[in-house]
Amino acid sequence: MVAVSIVTVLAAMSMGAYDQITSRANFSSVLGNLVTSIRLTRSEAAGRGVATAFVVDTRKNRWWGVEAPAGWNLAAFDPSSPGRVIASDTFPTGSGKAVFGGGYGAQLPAPFASVPVLSTPFTALPYCSFCDRTTGMGAIVFQPNGTASFSGSPGLLRAQGQQFTIQAAADGRTVLLAVAAPTGVLEVFER
Repeated sequence: MVAVSIVTVLAAMSMGAYDQITSRANFSSVLGNLVTSIRLTRSEAAGRGVATAFVVDTRKNRWWGVEAPAGWNLAAFDPSSPGRVIASDTFPTGSGKAVFGGGYGAQLPAPFASVPVLSTPFTALPYCSFCDRTTGMGAIVFQPNGTASFSGSPGLLRAQGQQFTIQAAADGRTVLLAVAAPTGVLEVFER
C-alpha cells in the first residue's frame, strides 16, 4: 500500500513537470515563429527592393509581415485585407499561451541602450513602445537599404530603436524584442 502511494505521488509530480516543460517548449516555439517572421519581413525588403512592414496587434495577439510600397501607412492597414502578406500568425491559446505584455525592467546594452524600455505594464504604451495606445497597433517599417522606422503611436518616442515584449502566460517569462532603427537589426532579450 505504501509503495502504491509513493508511485502515485511520483506520477503526479512527473505530470506537473511534464506540463511545465511542454508549456515552456510551446512558448519557445511561438517566440521562434515571431522572431523568424520579423527577420523574414526585414530580409524581404532588401530582396524585393520595396519597403516591408511588420505589423503587431497587441490587443488581439497577432502579427503580419506585409509589403509596404510608397504611400503605405498603418492607419490604412486592414487586418481582414492586409495586402501582400509575407508572414502572419496569432499567438495560440492553451498550454504555452503567449501574450503581448509584461515589462522588461532593465536598460538594454549597446547598441540598444537608447531603446525605450517599459519597467512595468503601462497603459499609455501597451507593451510596445511604438504602438498606438487606442488601437494597440504598431508597425516596424523596413527599407530596402536596411534601415527601420516605426509607426503607430502619435507621440512616438524618438530613439535609435523601439521594442515590444511578449510574456508566457504559464510562468510569466518575459521576452523583449528590440529593433535598431539605423540597421533594422532585431535582438531578443529574455528575463
